[in-house]
Amino acid sequence: MKEKKEKIVAVIPVREGSGRIKDKNFIPFGGYPTLTHNKIAHLKEANCFDHIYVSSDGPRVKMIAEEMGVEFLQRNPLMCTSTPRWDEVVCHILNTIPGDPHVLWAMATSPLFKRYSEAVERYFASLENHDSLVGVKKFREYFVDENCRPLFYSFGPWHPYSNELRPLYALNDTIFLAKKSLQLELKYWIGRTPQTFEGSFFESIDINFPEDLELANAVALMNQEGIMK
Repeated sequence: MKEKKEKIVAVIPVREGSGRIKDKNFIPFGGYPTLTHNKIAHLKEANCFDHIYVSSDGPRVKMIAEEMGVEFLQRNPLMCTSTPRWDEVVCHILNTIPGDPHVLWAMATSPLFKRYSEAVERYFASLENHDSLVGVKKFREYFVDENCRPLFYSFGPWHPYSNELRPLYALNDTIFLAKKSLQLELKYWIGRTPQTFEGSFFESIDINFPEDLELANAVALMNQEGIMK
């Protein structure tokens, strides 16, 4: 990886509760005891961070951080509930990170994304034109609105092939990366001139529902068996 001069850190925000999947951050995954262990391992393997932090209010998360040899950031218990707005949570966590490094947010619930070193290198190489980087997933599909009106194409004999459609992108929650001071200024983790970092369909799996977890486990098993190499 290209040498960098400015400090960069990674932070994993972990809540002990979950509305859709009970204790989802603590579900075993990929040969690791929990999704949180799995994500810490990915960040350590990237070998591009000055510090790796885990932010939470729970002793269980603190034990995992100590076990994995990364740093624990104590979070106000209120900031681990659904009461505050997300911008309040973002700023609270950022204010527990020392100094003014570049901060990459990594989610335990994106268990198949590992390309952090590549993303960090891209980010630093393009800071003259972009102030942040965000993970996305590309779509080239025949989208219609609620009234079945086509978006970015037309019905008829001139109907385009899917590879001719204008691509659309969705945030996939794999990466959010920007300078800490900029994130605090905007109260957000994406800057004014972001660039995208595209993840594949499988890398973009975000565990919100039980079927997401089933799919991620199936992909991880195929990776282990060399089926998807």
